[in-house]
Amino acid sequence: MTQDGFSFLNIDLQKGLSNSPFFILEFPFELTDSYSPVLKNFWGEALNSPVEFFRALQKEGLKLGACALSVYFNLPEPADSQKTVVLKKACGVFKEILNSAKMPLMIRLSGQAEWDCELARNIFPILDRQVIISPVQAANYEQIIDSAKKSGFEHYFVLRTPIDINLTKELNILSIDKGIKKERILIDPEMGCIGYGIDYGYSIIERICLARNSGDDMLDMPVIVCAGEESFKAKESKSSDFSASWGELEQRAVMWEISTASALVAAGANICVLWHPQSLKVLRKEYYGVLCH
Repeated sequence: MTQDGFSFLNIDLQKGLSNSPFFILEFPFELTDSYSPVLKNFWGEALNSPVEFFRALQKEGLKLGACALSVYFNLPEPADSQKTVVLKKACGVFKEILNSAKMPLMIRLSGQAEWDCELARNIFPILDRQVIISPVQAANYEQIIDSAKKSGFEHYFVLRTPIDINLTKELNILSIDKGIKKERILIDPEMGCIGYGIDYGYSIIERICLARNSGDDMLDMPVIVCAGEESFKAKESKSSDFSASWGELEQRAVMWEISTASALVAAGANICVLWHPQSLKVLRKEYYGVLCH
């Protein structure tokens, strides 16, 4: 998948909806103390187990037109004595999720470079289909790619670098040298959310798009952003300790995610990973109009 235009400018390019953004709905494998009460209220009893959570997520994804679902293995690295138990349990649950999955999947690892290598070695052999694998970092791209190749499927890879266009390009080149096809690479420039550094991230996405459209072949890949996780990290989407002028928490939290996603799409992001189905509903209507389910 290469990019020959700017996001969702369909009339100018006469490509129908080919440049409209895609949306992925994601859930965290493990609930933490910092998980937003807004999301807890929305999902209710589905939070009883990762399998129930996934099934509820898939129901919403099918209804609202998500292009894929993401399983976020946000597992903290355990002590060495507990790793075998943790990995065995995670793999058992993931098998059940695969058995229930009717939509395309993204597998998002923890983001901890060394721990992700262990997660990959245990999770990837279970895969029974092609998926998107995220995040692949400079510190572990060789190990993650090697583990993925052993699964027997030609996966897509989300290459993550910390808001630096030169590092982004370098990791793209290294991964291609490792044997990954350019068409299987997605760029994750590691964004923030509204009010938390999104301005610099916005400019990096713009620079990637400008370089791509100026003919830089090593930046000619879709940009993916984790708008949901970043938005629901913000205190504004988790806390009621604000004046009444900030509005009700439920509405404020969803708007934080919608505003973040909209800004990043305007910058040039091609794929947005969301956490709240209401955000997906609004964004699908915004960018797809009557095609929204």
